[in-house]
Amino acid sequence: MNNQQSEKCVRAFLDSYYAGDVARMEACCADAFVSLTHAPVEIFPHLGFHQGKDWIAQAIRIQQERYSERRYTLEFIIANETQAATLTQAALIKRSDQRVITLYVGEFFTLRDSLVTEHRSMFDSFDLVQQLLGHDLTDEFTTRMKNVMRNNG
Repeated sequence: MNNQQSEKCVRAFLDSYYAGDVARMEACCADAFVSLTHAPVEIFPHLGFHQGKDWIAQAIRIQQERYSERRYTLEFIIANETQAATLTQAALIKRSDQRVITLYVGEFFTLRDSLVTEHRSMFDSFDLVQQLLGHDLTDEFTTRMKNVMRNNG
């Protein structure tokens, strides 16, 4: 059975992030908050490793600049007193062309005193880049990788 307080905290974190509510999200996090999202920061500068609550406002601002709508469906959550994990399906609508981008995000939380102290997340960044560009990169990537492996193998 899930720890009710931890689950409530994680749900508030996710709700406030996708709603763009910086103050509410900051209230869910400890002062020494740390976030790590495994993604190429050259493409997603608001992701990667960040310390402190300043990241929250920056991440939400960048997301709101790029996407006219952001929503999520919580597929799975498990939580005890100090840790939680979620699987969410996110849907983002690009401002530039109104294309809907969907992705699954795995998130892992460390909690202390009902506050998030650490947030780690991951998603298929290759698939996300393909969706953002609007075309499949698999053949091009496969060909380039085969050439690299032949030349360096």
